[in-house]
Amino acid sequence: MDYDRIILEMLDRIKSLEDEVAALKNNSLNSNDRNEPIKSSKKYRRLTELLTNAEGKPVSISFGDIEKAIGFSLPDSAREHRAFWANTTTHSIALSWLSVGYKTVDVDLEKEIIVFEK
Repeated sequence: MDYDRIILEMLDRIKSLEDEVAALKNNSLNSNDRNEPIKSSKKYRRLTELLTNAEGKPVSISFGDIEKAIGFSLPDSAREHRAFWANTTTHSIALSWLSVGYKTVDVDLEKEIIVFEK
């Protein structure tokens, strides 16, 4: 086998991936530089209100209490996948906390508790 060729191809691929990541980071930074506020989803507005009322203090809340606040059950993925609670603007529920400056800092899927902090 030509190990040198394989290593060079792998290095080229790594460089390509690094360039793609840099471009994605630049797009993210540029969109945030526009000072466009993050808008909360209407579906989860009651969670947004709950966090707003916390006045910047950390909030530890159970999934059940979130369901009471929003008036409907969370999807199964909320209890099965940590990624459901990711701080990303691509998920409507995340917009409910990101829009008021909160981020998830701890998620305990077993105890069904999430902690938000500013």
